[in-house]
Amino acid sequence: MITLLGDIHGDVWELRNAIAEAEESGAAALIQVGDFGLMQDKNSDRFRKVCLEAKLPVYFIDGNHDDCEWWTVFSTVTRVWDDANLFYIPRGTVMEIDNRTIAFMGGAASIDKEYRLRNHWHWDERENISPYEVLRMMDNAKDKHIDMFITHCPPNSVINEHFDPRSKLQFGVGLDWHDHNQDIIENIWRAIGTPNIYSGHMHRTVEGMTYRILDINELITV
Repeated sequence: MITLLGDIHGDVWELRNAIAEAEESGAAALIQVGDFGLMQDKNSDRFRKVCLEAKLPVYFIDGNHDDCEWWTVFSTVTRVWDDANLFYIPRGTVMEIDNRTIAFMGGAASIDKEYRLRNHWHWDERENISPYEVLRMMDNAKDKHIDMFITHCPPNSVINEHFDPRSKLQFGVGLDWHDHNQDIIENIWRAIGTPNIYSGHMHRTVEGMTYRILDINELITV
């Protein structure tokens, strides 16, 4: 079993609770689906303290509310601190966890980018998936059967099916605003055989036959 955790946006108490529940259920790992919120210069001590207590590996990918400039320099799975059970999974990684081959791709565009910039809130220009990261994914997935695909941004087809485009207006953008990362995830998903895909980012629970979007702080075991 693997426990998945939705966006936590830096809430270490939610992380602590998730670790405890995952350990109690006997999960092989806890995987967080982006917008983890660990910032190098703000809250790293609190995250480290929580992860020092973890008895199972805690993995996370990056979203559009993360310190992407810090994380995207890594090309292999990276232990954040030598004495804590916390690992960053780079975009384009394919790895084995719990006898399953899992592909990972963080990244997404911020629909509220201009609002955040005006208010001097954190925004990172490396939030978007790069062509190099797509190539890394396709190279790592080549000739492999992918059992699960874990992303921050859901694929375009799932968003179009379940989300009203008029909801974009509340963020001060037009109906024509589009996150091209949705298309990238869609194309990768289809290229690797449309395995079950698990995502966050949308702050709502959505469930289909081959896809699952986790709400904020949501925990599921798969």
